[in-house]
Amino acid sequence: MALDPEEFVTLTDHGSMKLRAAVLRAMTLLPKERKRTTIVRESEPAILNFEQIKNLAAQWDERLMPID
Repeated sequence: MALDPEEFVTLTDHGSMKLRAAVLRAMTLLPKERKRTTIVRESEPAILNFEQIKNLAAQWDERLMPID
């Protein structure tokens, strides 16, 4: 799933922001809140649940790691 981190999305109960910011904010929520959180997008897939958000955060985090 290749998503644009600059895409504007809505993080449920937190408002509109860029996808990267929404993913980062979702990852900092308390565990109880994380389970209910979703990201709503204009394109497909239209709704990202927390499992998808977590996978996306892991993918983006890998890209930021230095390569020795």
